Amino acid sequence: MNSVFDTEQYNYPPFDTVTKQKIDELKLAINRLESNLINPEDNSNSYDNMCVSSQLAVNYADELNASQLLAATTTQGQMLVIAGAGSGKTKTLTYRTSYLIEQGVLPSQILLLTFTRKAANEIKARAKHLLGDKLQNLAGYDIASGTFHSFCNMLLRRYAKLLNINAQFTILDTGDSEDAIDLVVKENNFKKIGKVHFPRKKTLQVIISTCRNRRLTVEALVNKNYPDLSGYIETIEQIAKQYHNYKRKKDLYDFDDIISQVVRHLQTNPLFRERVQQAYQHIMVDEYQDTNIPQKELIDLISTKSGYGSLMVVGDDNQSIYAFRGANYQNILLFGHTYPDAKLIKLEQNYRSSPAVLDFVNALSDQITLGYKKSLFSDNSIDGEKPVFTRCRDEQAEAKYIADTILQLRDSFDYKDFAVLGRTSYQSNYVQLEFMEKNIPFVVVGGIKFVEKRHIKDVLAFVRVLHNPNDVIAWHRILTILKGIGAVTATKIAEAISQAENSFEPLIQANFASRSEQLQPLYQTLTKANQADSIEEILEILLDFYLPVLQLLEENWKERAEDFRVLKGLANEHQRIDSFLESLALDPPNDSVAVQTNEPAEEDVVTISTIHSAKGLEWQVVFVNSLIDGMMPHYKSSHNFEELEEERKLFYVACSRAKTRLYLTAPNYLASYAGYFDKASRFIAEVPSSCVIADSVEKEENEAVWW
Repeated sequence: MNSVFDTEQYNYPPFDTVTKQKIDELKLAINRLESNLINPEDNSNSYDNMCVSSQLAVNYADELNASQLLAATTTQGQMLVIAGAGSGKTKTLTYRTSYLIEQGVLPSQILLLTFTRKAANEIKARAKHLLGDKLQNLAGYDIASGTFHSFCNMLLRRYAKLLNINAQFTILDTGDSEDAIDLVVKENNFKKIGKVHFPRKKTLQVIISTCRNRRLTVEALVNKNYPDLSGYIETIEQIAKQYHNYKRKKDLYDFDDIISQVVRHLQTNPLFRERVQQAYQHIMVDEYQDTNIPQKELIDLISTKSGYGSLMVVGDDNQSIYAFRGANYQNILLFGHTYPDAKLIKLEQNYRSSPAVLDFVNALSDQITLGYKKSLFSDNSIDGEKPVFTRCRDEQAEAKYIADTILQLRDSFDYKDFAVLGRTSYQSNYVQLEFMEKNIPFVVVGGIKFVEKRHIKDVLAFVRVLHNPNDVIAWHRILTILKGIGAVTATKIAEAISQAENSFEPLIQANFASRSEQLQPLYQTLTKANQADSIEEILEILLDFYLPVLQLLEENWKERAEDFRVLKGLANEHQRIDSFLESLALDPPNDSVAVQTNEPAEEDVVTISTIHSAKGLEWQVVFVNSLIDGMMPHYKSSHNFEELEEERKLFYVACSRAKTRLYLTAPNYLASYAGYFDKASRFIAEVPSSCVIADSVEKEENEAVWW
């Protein structure tokens, strides 16, 4: 293979015995399932026999390509659908949902699990549109769908009596979990050991959560990822145990609990498991490559093992890039091991990218060590050019090249057709400055999520104590923003409320009321809010109390107060507090976008995003910047096979976002606290030179920058 430049200059991690054994086992499982691959040609008569009927509302054969049709109409047993980038997996899931209903399956027997509520709602809405009037003959269009967390939350509340749990539990988001852990630490007076600082609450939360989702011991995780904290291993184990007990005592569930508790009950409560299996006969799972171990266990436990029913998981092993969130890439590779009789279907026809971009993307796929064989192709003659790899003098020159290229292409594309993708958010700093200099409007994807903003979390804490007065974490947040109330007093007040059978009366007891003049108004506010008729009215009452407090806390309180209009709008979608809180906790609004543009109302803007945030999206023209070995792949990942493999997949995801043009850029060097990096990314070096154009931007002295 002729590469763009020499690959021998890079060091690759050696395979130790354990890694080699794992690779061999995974390859064996992949090959076993590959042997169960079913092709449209092998089932040419099955569709005709099953669904050619004048009674069908949809002509599936005309609407789907052969592989999509096969996936949509195979309705028994277990199957893995490998859906390559841009191959129409959402369309396939939509038509499968429609087809199941047309075959007589009750909508309520269909379970669709996705990673966003938006994805689930889109599939349901499209299926509903396809079926049209036919749905009027059904008892109700009540397909069970949503995220793993929302589905498990529903099960816990619906079957609370059977599971012997309190249905009024409160859900803690990540920030709340950190606060709860911090309370446990302070109440138990854990102290610093030697010269090593005691781990912060954020670090403790990540360690505890990661251990649960990846089934690791604290000792194993700390020794690998946090060696400086090895002296705290026993302490962290104690904190994790007490944190869990604290949550159960207070009826608190963090994100990890929502799924793991359902898994535990399914494993230990046969009646519960039987009812869930009977309820959901046909299960579909989107983005299966992103599932973690508890999510896989959930799927395995609710999948009926009887001859009737089906399980279809859809995903792309080349796009498993969320190990840092606990996702387990082995789930999709070992599907055939879990289900020996499972079938494999591949969607390889791409509807997104030009042939030139696909050639490059396929070349990247060929370099991924572990995965199902796939080769994307397109029948469309999309006008496109070969990807271009350009090295620039430095980061400023790289940013200038990106900006100038966008301006040169403006005759053919709108600003919204462009995206600049990087491995990390700070890699776009120079690009943003250059865009502002050249008046290029842009939007940066990232920033603080709506429900994580301080003032939003404050107001939601008030709502939470109305729903669950035993929510100690919410009480701490409320009380410690009041004058004269510290952490110790807040704990005492929260405990007094709990002992008073969740009455707000302790707020006005003399021993507490003397600490702060705001406790009396707080009591009156909560009492009045408890009697309100709607969530919007509740928010109005709470904000009358909170806005004067916010005014003392934040100088930009007026700007922050604008967010409360959004909060009220979200409240209008719900009739009950529990529904409102669950919606925000389990599927918060996606407004983590900070817009910087010459015209704030401008919609035609260039997108600047991290690669992780860009997954699932597409643009006509994509730039992937800072392609220096040490940044892509990251230097911390270059010594571990699995981590390097995920970095390669991350680059694959970035490049497969492009429809017609792909620009790959790298400065001549990058210098940071981690070191000096001057080699172009090995991922470019691994691609045949026939798939990419190598270019350079000359220095001011006309000395060409090369590899």
